[in-house]
Amino acid sequence: TENGGRLIFASEIKSILAAPEVSAEIDPVAIEQTFTYWSTLSPRTSFKGIKDVPPGHYLVAKNGNINITSYWEVQFESEVESMLSQSVSRPLSDTSLTRYKNEFHELLKDAINIRLRADVPVGAYLSGGLDSSTIAAIVRKLGVSKLDTFSIAFHDEKFDESKFQLEMAAYLGTDHHVVKTSHADIGNTFPQVIWHTETPLTRTSPIPMFLLSKLVHDKGFKVVLTGEGADEFLGGYDIFKEAKIRRFWAKNPNSKWRHLLLKRLYPDIANLGTTGSAYLAAFFGAGIKETDSPDYSHAIRWRNDRRNLRFLSKDFSSQIAEQRKTGCFEHKYPEGFERWGNLEKAQYLEINIFLSQYLLSSQGDRVAMGNSVEGRCPFLDVRVMEFCDRLPSRLKMRGLIDKYILRQVASEYLPEEIWKRRKRPYRAPIHRSFFNDATPEYVRELLSESSVTASGIFNPIAVRQLVSKLEQGKAVGETDDMALVGILSTLLVQQRFVSNFTPASPLSGRDDVKVINRCVRKQPACAASVC
Repeated sequence: TENGGRLIFASEIKSILAAPEVSAEIDPVAIEQTFTYWSTLSPRTSFKGIKDVPPGHYLVAKNGNINITSYWEVQFESEVESMLSQSVSRPLSDTSLTRYKNEFHELLKDAINIRLRADVPVGAYLSGGLDSSTIAAIVRKLGVSKLDTFSIAFHDEKFDESKFQLEMAAYLGTDHHVVKTSHADIGNTFPQVIWHTETPLTRTSPIPMFLLSKLVHDKGFKVVLTGEGADEFLGGYDIFKEAKIRRFWAKNPNSKWRHLLLKRLYPDIANLGTTGSAYLAAFFGAGIKETDSPDYSHAIRWRNDRRNLRFLSKDFSSQIAEQRKTGCFEHKYPEGFERWGNLEKAQYLEINIFLSQYLLSSQGDRVAMGNSVEGRCPFLDVRVMEFCDRLPSRLKMRGLIDKYILRQVASEYLPEEIWKRRKRPYRAPIHRSFFNDATPEYVRELLSESSVTASGIFNPIAVRQLVSKLEQGKAVGETDDMALVGILSTLLVQQRFVSNFTPASPLSGRDDVKVINRCVRKQPACAASVC
């Protein structure tokens, strides 16, 4: 932030707020963005006047001037260049496939080997899925005699994948450690996680990750390997398949059959597999012909998420509308974007918004470093990413088979049950974590009509109706779940950072926090720029 001609910077917003001349105020546009994209769009943060340096950029402050410059960005080949270089009109030869596979294999092995360098033991997260299992298997193949792996299990069987985790741990012969998470664990830990993320959330998924990193720390580990990046750079998400099916459907929008392919994608969404054809056609068919739109792949998700803006108060919505008059606050597209292939366009949006702003931050580094644990991501090695940027789409997604080239490599290391396994998105329970037999007191306080009204952010009538629905145990869908988390987390951010900010977390008794507080009291400006 800039204040009175001074640049104040830190690795966390709470350190900046320790400077006496800086105060926090929630940015309405940031809330709108979070309720749409799951995060703010860099360089915006949740607080007015406080910015982050965008991913792949550096900042230079000199003689009173501030310049932010890009040093790396995702750059896919244009669709024409890809067609010319890969002879897309005919199938890849066995020789070409083998060459790509071998290059990827060697890059990935070296990326993992480099990230094993440390003066402390290195562990690995093991979800039981393709990405983390491949990393752990390669570690073992590289000759690491002892490997500790860590995973999340849930008391709620709907979210639990421990069966596959235990199978992989036994197969690889690792010393395996599990944190089993209950609904109460999630509800009770939520405020502490918001203290570390410093931003509202629309998912509870970061909370078990925080508890997992605590387990890692308690077991004496400071570094873990993780599988982040594989889905984004190798086309692993269902949203990529959804866009492919919708483009296929758009060629014959009156077809009675093409949209039924969508039932295969989301078995984890309640009742979708039994949803009537008319509903599927109406929901996924919105904007079906707008295939030239740059956000075609994500438009349905963003439109659906934006429905929760209805919970905002009239005054707060007016502030958003007023700010919008002064400029554009939407995501921006890079030069040459329109020339990329359809999959690559979707990948770019997922990499630059979801991965950078949410997955690697709120669900990754923030919660890991909250327990002094460093996560290392071999799939995000710059050489691996740049290889994936020029990889033909057919080797990322073949038909509806995702991460095709990774599956070919993994087949040399993993049981068929794992390397052929369909991706199951990592999710965590939501409404039952906050509304149960032991609803946390802070939930009742924050969602009370008086508290919501005093916040000025949300419409107390709309929030009361949602709370009533949850208390009565009525059926709750994805949108309501996201609304609950978004409202609670926003009110926690306001409470912790705006209304009652103190540099030390009230939930933390760690010695390093106490030392920083003493430093802040004596030298606030120094602490804000150094901590």
